[in-house]
Amino acid sequence: MKRRLAVAVVLALTSIAVADDDTIEPVHMQFVERGDDLVVSTKIQKLFDEAAYAALGTGFESTIVINTFVYPQDSSEPIAVNKAVRKVVYDIWDETYVVSLENSSKPVRVKFQSEVLKLLTTIDNMPVAQLRDLPLGEIFYLRVNVLLNPVDKKTLAEVQRWLSQGTGGGLDRGGVFFGSFVSVFVHPKIADADRVLQLQSQPFYRPKP
Repeated sequence: MKRRLAVAVVLALTSIAVADDDTIEPVHMQFVERGDDLVVSTKIQKLFDEAAYAALGTGFESTIVINTFVYPQDSSEPIAVNKAVRKVVYDIWDETYVVSLENSSKPVRVKFQSEVLKLLTTIDNMPVAQLRDLPLGEIFYLRVNVLLNPVDKKTLAEVQRWLSQGTGGGLDRGGVFFGSFVSVFVHPKIADADRVLQLQSQPFYRPKP
């Protein structure tokens, strides 16, 4: 049985400043009770710009990590945390895109890049918390942090080591490893992902009977 959650009536901020000059964008999301879980539906298509969209067809794997955090109102401590991973790679021999989704036991093959984008950026009834952790009548909100091609800590450490040695030593700029990590540079500094999208839902609550 599904039951939609009520929306708390509060003023929404146009943007919320966070560390490193990032912003959290307010987005209206749909919350539904499904079984023992709270599930959410929303879109994350803003994760992709023109370059990121074009990169889907290069034959290199793209990875999306979706982190969700449910917070009580006026608290900085989440009461539920979840992660989902999605991947896609273009099969140049079959000329199809192979998409792995968190809720699918086997990869999905699609022909068109527009279909890939829709699969990757549509969050449909994704579990974010157990209902037992959401007391009736209390107000919560959901924060979604999405990473495109996050860099693993080992690779990031190698990048930092290379940068600290400057042009006089370290890795060969024409070498294979240099080419593998060059995409982690965003502006003049190292980023931990090619792109990052941060969203925050409207406040919501489970109404009492």
